[in-house]
Amino acid sequence: MKTTRIRNQEPSITGENSISYRIWSVVCLRATLVFIVLAIPLFLYSQNVNEQLKQMRSTVIQNIDGKEYYIHTIKRGQTLYMISKVYGVEVNDLIRENPEVKEGIKADQKIRVPRPGTKGARTLPPAGKEKGDDAKPAGPGTRTATTATRNIEKPDTVPVMPELPCGIDSSSKKTVYRVALMLPLYLKESQSLDPEKPVRKIVENSKSLQFIPFYEGFRMALDTLEKTGVKIRLYVYDVEKDTLKTKQLLKNPDLKKMDLIIGMLYHRNFKMVADFAEKNKIPIVNPISERSDVIAGNPCVFKAIPSRKTQLAQVAKCFSDNFSKDQVLIVKSGRYPDREAPERLKKECLDRNLNVLLVDGQEGAIGKLSKNKENVLVVFSDNAAYSLDLTRRFYELRNDYSITVFGLPEWGDMEGLETEYLLALKAHFVAKQFIDYSDPKVKWFVDQYQKHYSTDPALMAFKGFDIACYFLTALKTYGARFSRCIGEFSMKSLQTQFEFKSAKGNGFENKRWMIYKFENYRLVSVY
Repeated sequence: MKTTRIRNQEPSITGENSISYRIWSVVCLRATLVFIVLAIPLFLYSQNVNEQLKQMRSTVIQNIDGKEYYIHTIKRGQTLYMISKVYGVEVNDLIRENPEVKEGIKADQKIRVPRPGTKGARTLPPAGKEKGDDAKPAGPGTRTATTATRNIEKPDTVPVMPELPCGIDSSSKKTVYRVALMLPLYLKESQSLDPEKPVRKIVENSKSLQFIPFYEGFRMALDTLEKTGVKIRLYVYDVEKDTLKTKQLLKNPDLKKMDLIIGMLYHRNFKMVADFAEKNKIPIVNPISERSDVIAGNPCVFKAIPSRKTQLAQVAKCFSDNFSKDQVLIVKSGRYPDREAPERLKKECLDRNLNVLLVDGQEGAIGKLSKNKENVLVVFSDNAAYSLDLTRRFYELRNDYSITVFGLPEWGDMEGLETEYLLALKAHFVAKQFIDYSDPKVKWFVDQYQKHYSTDPALMAFKGFDIACYFLTALKTYGARFSRCIGEFSMKSLQTQFEFKSAKGNGFENKRWMIYKFENYRLVSVY
């Protein structure tokens, strides 16, 4: 019977030519790497704020009890103050006509806005004038605006102009964005690499080559974004593990001018740069860390890799979307390091009103199988022998019960799982990243990467491409203040999906785990 190891199978072209080229990449980068300027044309369409507000005005007018009203449908991000400015009425008028808004407003809610000039509507005075003010010059017997309004009580606070909705607000958009890319390239160590005489063992262990694929994927993304009208000035910094050198780097005045920092750094170095970014209000991306503490107390940090604590919520959401009428069996093996994980998953399922049971071991699961529903088994095991035995036993029951098995991330690295078992049990797998090499976009990336760099793209190259595409497109779409709009932004990536959320006072963490399955003897993304 055929066996398999559950992981992405990368295309492969090998040979001394690709090794030599990789070394040349480091040597050339070391010789020229101060900063890179991409002069990419950008045509930004900006509108006056007043014009943008006008476009928000509803065209639906109704006559209610003899009065004419605009029927305004509230969009996400709008406020009563903003709506009052759109229609030239006062906030109190809106509240009087719509008492329910005292408790707050929400997207898609419809409210009545009195038309200016109709009975009961009070229009705001023109900008720059007060009520009672006229255009005549002051003189004897002429009351000035100050005299006419001196008895009017002044507000305690001056109203703040509201933020426009994401996608409309162009206040933070720029012609050119400055982006810092920090990588531990160890360029000085590249002097020991000889591209004419590459030694595979030395090359494979070289710290100088470890992050070059990320940089290459990043550069490919920049070349691709040129066609969408992004204009980026990219500064690349070689940041090694030495924290003293990192501290010295942060004194560079250019860094304070950045609109975005992407730091592929060691933990202590990243913490230093993140503190700097918070002080200067610069968004900073961590592409590789799994540690949740990198976003703690710093609202400027974006953590691209989802943490384990978000994994179970994603699995339960998948069940809710795809198996809501089925039976979920959570199998505890007694060997899983995180003893509390099965209980947490059960709670996540119950919160979504799923039919879920927590069972002990294989015997407990077999005793609870249903013949009337799909049986979705979640197996908490990181032991290959146990997992192989479990899939064999449930494979034998496939004709009596309909079974779908979910394996957690550890299954992706297990050796010896039987392909026939996995196919029959409709096996699903959870992972931080997944690359479907049959996807046309992935095929294009592999082909272009091989043409550019004469070698295959490693996983790090895919990561560099995805990070650059996502965050630089966010800059183009929303401007330098893209952080407040990131929850509304999504785009298809090659290996990692992004779904950023933040807690008050903390940074943003990607909550999205990938789910894929065996289908017709190949791996396909399903969620």
